[in-house]
Amino acid sequence: MDESDGAHLYRLVERERLVGNVQLPALHGGAIAAFLELCCAAELARVAGLHTPPRPISINLQYIASAGPVPTFSKPQVRRIGRRVAVVHGEAWQLGPDKPICAAQCEFRI
Repeated sequence: MDESDGAHLYRLVERERLVGNVQLPALHGGAIAAFLELCCAAELARVAGLHTPPRPISINLQYIASAGPVPTFSKPQVRRIGRRVAVVHGEAWQLGPDKPICAAQCEFRI
C-alpha cells in the first residue's frame, strides 16, 4: 500500500483461479467487482476510523476494458460521509491509473 497522497493503493495479486475466460485470458468480472467492493469498504473504514466493516447498500459498476491475468490496482476515494451513509468511488487499473478497467460507486451504511 502506498500512501503518498493520503489514500491507500490496494493490489489484487494475479492468480489462475481468478481467470474467467481462459481463451483470452481475462479476469472474471466477479473477481474485479469483489476487489473494488473490498477496497472501497477498507478505505472507508480506514478514513472514518470504523471498528467494524461498513455494510454495503448498493454498488454500481462500469466495466471499461478487459482485464488480463496481471496485478490489478485501486486507490479508492471517500467522496462523502454522512450520518448514516457514506459514498466511496474506486477505479481498478492494470497498466496505469489513466487506463481504468472498471469503476465502482459504492454506498455503505455506517
